[in-house]
Amino acid sequence: MATVSTTLTPPPSYSSSWSRFGWIVLLLGAIMASAHALLFATVPDYPIADPIARHRMFVIAAIGYAHTLGGAIASLIGPFQFLGWVRRRHPRWHVWLGRIYLVCVAGGALAGLYLSPGSYAANTFGIAFILLALAWLYTGAKAYLTIRRRDVQAHRRWMIRNYALTYAAVTLRLQMPALIVWGGLSPILALNIVGWTCWVPSLIVVELWMRRRGAGGQPTASQVGARWA
Repeated sequence: MATVSTTLTPPPSYSSSWSRFGWIVLLLGAIMASAHALLFATVPDYPIADPIARHRMFVIAAIGYAHTLGGAIASLIGPFQFLGWVRRRHPRWHVWLGRIYLVCVAGGALAGLYLSPGSYAANTFGIAFILLALAWLYTGAKAYLTIRRRDVQAHRRWMIRNYALTYAAVTLRLQMPALIVWGGLSPILALNIVGWTCWVPSLIVVELWMRRRGAGGQPTASQVGARWA
């Protein structure tokens, strides 16, 4: 008598043109912000940089480079860490890129914590950027500790949160000119607003997205079933 297997064949990997488009947009934003940070850090007469802000940031060169280049490298690494085929086919790449990413986050966040109280966001004493730096450090530390415990799902959730904070470098550079050019605000007022809007909405969005998709941003069983029924 033939044995009937009860093992179900898993459905194909969940993917869509929208998710691929979103990843490309994510990467393009990271490239834009990273290029700006690199030019800001290495070109003294970079035309769109405020020379006073640049001087203040690089009074201690190590701090300036840790913040600008650390954030730039983390921004570029992040999108590739979310590619499932990289994790499956090249797990060692994923591990080593993750280590480099978290080192860059730690350096960028600690430098940001040092620089924030003296930022142009004087109306709020730089509190928005101080909280951003603390949240960036906290989520990075949680991501590291959870993967050390082999809790992959929790690690993914913390890394998603952390990259939402890393991506503040992108959203800040998009929002600032919008508020100044189209909103007619002064640069200082715009910075006081963007200090919050460059990261708080992103963090809320990824929290809602993870709750909808399930642990680690993966589709829940019911969603997969509905998709492939």
